[in-house]
Amino acid sequence: MAQISKPTFGAATLPFPDMATINPVWINSDITTLGGKTRRDVMARKHGYTFKWNYMKVAAYNELEAVINALIPATFVYGKWPQSATPGVSCLGELSARKLESGSGDSSYFSSVKLTLTEVDSRI
Repeated sequence: MAQISKPTFGAATLPFPDMATINPVWINSDITTLGGKTRRDVMARKHGYTFKWNYMKVAAYNELEAVINALIPATFVYGKWPQSATPGVSCLGELSARKLESGSGDSSYFSSVKLTLTEVDSRI
């Protein structure tokens, strides 16, 4: 069995998450005709990726935050999901606030963190 690499987002190599989900994201319009039939016009189909860490080190959060704060799409790669396997997909990210879980000082603590990535380009 091959070992799965840690997820990466831009220049940030992320620790293995405590929780990870992949969700379909559809940009669509549903219309009901005069005859009562429902029609759907799909303009885009993408994937959204959500990760949660119960304990993330300061250095890992800072590295991830730098990618997010660039406010431009970055390449996301996670071998666990074929949708984002090498060479990766272009995503925009949203990072939760840090919630102190343990430790103290400015560099020796762990935070709980949630990261949400949304693909930039449609898959249709």
